[in-house]
Amino acid sequence: MDGTIQGYAGPPRSPNFQTAPTQSNAGKSASDYLRALRRRIWFVLAIGVPLSILCGIVIAYQPNVYSAKTQIAIEAPHFDPVLSSLVSPTVGHEAPESSETYGPNRIAMLRSPRLADQVVNDPSLTHGAGASTDAAEELVAAIQTRPVTGTNQYTVTLEGRDPVRVAKSLQLLIDAFKNQASDEINQKIDNAKQSADGYLTVLKHELSDINKSIIAMVQDSEVIGPGGKNIKERTYELLTSSIQNDQNQLRDLNQQSYLSQAFPNARNQAPSDPYAAQKSELGLQRETLVDTLSTYKSKVRNFDHDPAVLHTAKKLQGVVARLKRLNALSDSSAGAAEGNPYDSLADAKKEELRQKEEMAKTLLDELQASMPTYQRYTDSIDRLRLKQNQIAEMEKKIWEFSAISQGKKDPVIQVASVAEPTQPIRPKRALNMIFALILSFGLGIGVVCLLEHIDHSIKAPEQLTAALTLPLFGVIPKIRRSALLHRGGHLWTPGAPDSIEADAFRNLRASLIGITDKRGPIVTLLVTSAKAGEGKSTTALNLAATCARAGERTLLMDVDLRRPSLAGVFQDLDEEGSGLGLVDVLRGDLPWQRTVVRTDIPNLDFLPTGDTTGVPIEILGALELRQLIIGLSSHYDRVILDGPAILGLADCRMLGRIVDASLLVVRSGSQELRPLQHAKAMLEQSHVMIAGVVFNGLYEDLRNWSSYGPETPYGYTGSITGRSAPAAPGLDAPSEEQTALPMATSL
Repeated sequence: MDGTIQGYAGPPRSPNFQTAPTQSNAGKSASDYLRALRRRIWFVLAIGVPLSILCGIVIAYQPNVYSAKTQIAIEAPHFDPVLSSLVSPTVGHEAPESSETYGPNRIAMLRSPRLADQVVNDPSLTHGAGASTDAAEELVAAIQTRPVTGTNQYTVTLEGRDPVRVAKSLQLLIDAFKNQASDEINQKIDNAKQSADGYLTVLKHELSDINKSIIAMVQDSEVIGPGGKNIKERTYELLTSSIQNDQNQLRDLNQQSYLSQAFPNARNQAPSDPYAAQKSELGLQRETLVDTLSTYKSKVRNFDHDPAVLHTAKKLQGVVARLKRLNALSDSSAGAAEGNPYDSLADAKKEELRQKEEMAKTLLDELQASMPTYQRYTDSIDRLRLKQNQIAEMEKKIWEFSAISQGKKDPVIQVASVAEPTQPIRPKRALNMIFALILSFGLGIGVVCLLEHIDHSIKAPEQLTAALTLPLFGVIPKIRRSALLHRGGHLWTPGAPDSIEADAFRNLRASLIGITDKRGPIVTLLVTSAKAGEGKSTTALNLAATCARAGERTLLMDVDLRRPSLAGVFQDLDEEGSGLGLVDVLRGDLPWQRTVVRTDIPNLDFLPTGDTTGVPIEILGALELRQLIIGLSSHYDRVILDGPAILGLADCRMLGRIVDASLLVVRSGSQELRPLQHAKAMLEQSHVMIAGVVFNGLYEDLRNWSSYGPETPYGYTGSITGRSAPAAPGLDAPSEEQTALPMATSL
């Protein structure tokens, strides 16, 4: 369109442009939550006050709780090491407790239900009536114990509602606990003694059985001699020693035979009896064995059947037989002395040595066969000695334990007596009330902050401009409920021209002038919003009134065919001709001059929508509307169109292409960022020039956007301007002659 200025359209977009998703609460800061608290302080009070009252009632009715204290010392018995050594050999006994675990284990017994039942059923507490199970459980739950650092003492505390009963219950509990600990020690001592005596009896029975088995072995065996020695082993040792001597003698005889042959003259020096030494030795053995049998006869009762006697007699027979053989050999060797005597002696010695070796072999076989029997005998002897040692050691331990247990001390000692409490320890009503207030109002604050956190709507102008990358044209405060500021259901700033609301629309017009000075005039301006209810009609109405009051010839057009709302501001809907408007002009029924309504504000005209019944929406894209806008822009300094909403509708996209620029109105807290981004994208896809955004309904941060707060009265005060608020200027109703005057070139 010739002579129009290009408003801000944003960065170039592709036809398939889609707005990138943005987390609308990413910019939430502490100031956002503070504004939410100021806005919803009533919600905090609605939660905090009733909850505080309820907590106060509960705290006031809490019963008093008293606490009785005492100290006890717990010391492990000193005879535990001796007790451990005493009962450790027995089967089925556990090791005594150590000093580190004795105290904690006794404290655990202090909280036992059995001890609590004994206390609550005491006649001094029940006065003859039985106590319930719940009383014992309450007593156990009310007991508290705390160790005193560096000592074996414990602080015992009992809590309850009756101070006298609490003190008496605690004393009864300590007395019962002391008796139980002493009885436990005495029972342990008695059990240990009984166990040790029983174990000693078992050892003695085992010793008696071993003695009987040894006696039976000696009576039934032929290899066990006096002193427990093996007879066959001793005989074998003697025989091997005799064989060794005979071998030495045979070697000597062979040497003498060789010498006699080498020196014949030396034969006369040969011994007359070569068996004299052996016969002498055997004679000594025979006398020794006879003496041994004589001794056995005087000491052994069963002399004829005693194994040792029989063995000695058998040995004596062997010695006598060997002595007879030597005498026979000695007689036979006497006749051969005329030749070489050593040869005959050597032969005789060889024969004797052969016989002894055969005897040794036979004896060795008998010795090997008797070894298992003798080994059983030696094992029994070892067990006998072990049992004797065990019995002696056990008797010593029992004596020591009896001596130590006589001087035992009580394991539990009450260090401090129980005093009756005078002051309750709970409840601390003042502190609880403070906590209740903090909790109640903290809950309200938390709920408000949670609601603010999940609320993704735009509440601050900074969030809007940063997210949409559009300039902020104006910030409109929240509408105050007053007759001066309302007309036809809309905010009416001319009713209070000195109010902060009127100043907000002056700022909006100043933004338009600023962009006009920079880029050229903006005559036709479309005011729209993403959705209905954002305040676009109110913004268009008051912006038009502000421009008119500034001297600009202004036309306000209601082009929202779906929801027209401005007709009631300037027209009486019951008057004749009130149904005429834009629709009639576009259909060619009337010229636009016949449908324009003169308002009571100088320089402000209004073109209503008219009767939209049966009118297609596509009429907004007709050539007639484009020509009408061109004609109006040449007649008026400012043509402001109150357009429809953007999302889901094509109306605003068609209107935006025939105006110089458009304004996007956003109400505080009504929309999230995503719908606004979609609305912007739709306008950019249709190449609609977006001059900027208007933030409507601001209340929380109004002090940072206005020199006066939201509670500033309408009009300037006398101390600031020295004048009172004037009445809203206006015009009388136009006459018929003025209505008939032509106002612009016809279309």
